Amino acid sequence: MMTNVQVEERTPQQVISVRKTIPIADLPKEQGDSLHRLWRLLRDRGVTPAGPPFVRYHTFGDTHTDVETGVPVDAEIAGEGPVTAGELPGGRAVVTEHLGGHDRLGEAYRRIEEWLAANGEAGGPAWEVYHWIDLTREPDIPSWPAPDDWRTDLVQPIK
Repeated sequence: MMTNVQVEERTPQQVISVRKTIPIADLPKEQGDSLHRLWRLLRDRGVTPAGPPFVRYHTFGDTHTDVETGVPVDAEIAGEGPVTAGELPGGRAVVTEHLGGHDRLGEAYRRIEEWLAANGEAGGPAWEVYHWIDLTREPDIPSWPAPDDWRTDLVQPIK
């Protein structure tokens, strides 16, 4: 597990994504459905993702979350249905890496929170980058690596 936090200057990134407010209990199913929608749109339009998919939590309440599941693209792509075009913000961000299952992802969030408490202020919602999901292929849970091998980056924009 990586324990450090790095400050990066990020370039804005075009994305396509699906954003919904859903019950927290429905997160795994809804994220899976969104990944499939994104994969199908990319496949149908002959577009290769510009990087791994991400999940950004715009709000996270006790029972519901406003969650965006997306994938970076190199060219502007029109949305379709619940898939919309958008952008991940550029500017300064703190980034930390988590290796392993998401049952311990809170460790990465704590590192970010500790860094913010000592050094700065959040500049918008954070996002998780799932390096272990390849949207050039249909997202299929049985083909994913074991959770111990998952690499997830946590990106937190800062002011």
